[in-house]
Amino acid sequence: MIGRLKGRIIESIPPYLMLDVNGVGYELSAPMPVFYKLPPLGEEVMLYTHLVVREDAHQLYAFSTVSDRQFFRQLIRVSGVGAKLAIAILSGISSVDFAYSIKQGDVSNLVRIPGIGKKTAERLIVEMKDRVDDWAAATELRVVSSVSSARRAKVNRSVMP
Repeated sequence: MIGRLKGRIIESIPPYLMLDVNGVGYELSAPMPVFYKLPPLGEEVMLYTHLVVREDAHQLYAFSTVSDRQFFRQLIRVSGVGAKLAIAILSGISSVDFAYSIKQGDVSNLVRIPGIGKKTAERLIVEMKDRVDDWAAATELRVVSSVSSARRAKVNRSVMP
């Protein structure tokens, strides 16, 4: 498995980018947040990768963080969610917002992501509910829990006389 690549960016046309790693050009697919964080062409970058081997192709997917790569890996384990849809999900929602939506069973927030319909959103909630803690960084989930607790406390204070 190719776990990460460090090289110069020689091409960047979302959703693809190409890295020159010691004279070898690696073509990578990446979610949009990766492109927002990339340095200019010709600069060096280090990206975490996931290799998908299919009968007709070997595809490399790139991520800025280990947490996002883990998120991708958990998503492609859901029935009906392939690499392309997982990249769309990563492009359409942050991992913290996704975790919050899964924990709350918020179908309406998930269907806003291009490529996600009601049935897929429901399947994601059912299959990911128990796995959210596995892929999201512990600090991110604590932030979600803290925000949720703070919201409840604020609502409770505003309701009380």
